Amino acid sequence: MYSVLTVLAGPHHGWVEALWRELKQRYGVGRAEAASVPHFSYHVASEYDVERLPAVMLETAVTTPSFTVKTTGIGIFPGDLPVLYIPIARTPELQALHTTLWPKLQAVAQGSLDYYAPQNWFPHITLGINDITPDQLGPIVTWLNRQPIAWDVQVTNLTLLHDTGGRHVPLHRVELA
Repeated sequence: MYSVLTVLAGPHHGWVEALWRELKQRYGVGRAEAASVPHFSYHVASEYDVERLPAVMLETAVTTPSFTVKTTGIGIFPGDLPVLYIPIARTPELQALHTTLWPKLQAVAQGSLDYYAPQNWFPHITLGINDITPDQLGPIVTWLNRQPIAWDVQVTNLTLLHDTGGRHVPLHRVELA
């Protein structure tokens, strides 16, 4: 799978990595190696036209100034293996970026995931995925609730990431204006 996303910068990058390490150490969950780049995603697809995608990313980046978003608490996508995440509040700037990007990315993508379509998109920073059971949620959420995760996060880039099944590999990055 591939995704177009924003890689967290500055202290937030390190804070997410520290949360991943603590989740692994305390609870044996939160496989950081499966989401090794702290980020939040705009679009995910099985493949992109890699010849056209960099121009789409650059065209959007040069007309989009960097901006700030806020993280707000702890979220859970339910299921047999719940996903723990830090929600990101939708600001007008974030919504405008996503609304601009989505159709452009759709035009160069195959196998897009509908979860990221504008009407379904829920921006978030993943903390744990694929290895947390419902029984573990209570203690983990109690611990996360005491962590300082109300952040002002600077959105500075668009990055193409390839999920190889074991690692996330950045392939292309452009900085916002």
